[in-house]
Amino acid sequence: MKKLLAILIAAAMMFALTGCFGGSSNAIKDATSDEEAEAVKAADFEKDFDGLQDYLLTKGYIFSRDGNGDSLTTDIYYDIIGADNGIRYYFTDKKTFVEIYDYSTAKNDTAKSILEDIKEDGKFKAISGGDELTAVISKSGKYVIAYNANNKYSYEKITDELENW
Repeated sequence: MKKLLAILIAAAMMFALTGCFGGSSNAIKDATSDEEAEAVKAADFEKDFDGLQDYLLTKGYIFSRDGNGDSLTTDIYYDIIGADNGIRYYFTDKKTFVEIYDYSTAKNDTAKSILEDIKEDGKFKAISGGDELTAVISKSGKYVIAYNANNKYSYEKITDELENW
């Protein structure tokens, strides 16, 4: 009787844990299919900071929520690098991230310095002694996408899209 009870409890725990860890309900979706991504056109989005985020989200290149509805975004101190606005999108590992900065009207010395650093070698440091981030400037020069390059995520698709902004 004790063995049967132990087996039933173990089976119940297995099903409970499968619900917590298994399935796709808790996982961030992988990038949209190529056909779905091709159907999304940049021309359908506003050419501003919010439009860029909406476009990248719709294409499946960045993600805003996990399966539990928990936010995978965080506000960042964009003003320390002279930007008008900024946001960080984390991925499921909570280590890999993409930051999007808005330099639409930023004309201060800090903004100029950061943008020059990115133009020179595709990298910048937000704070002295901090990590160096890889970054790309949009065609218009108004937006920057930065990311931590020490990971396995491919950013080519995201940075190619900056041609539209």
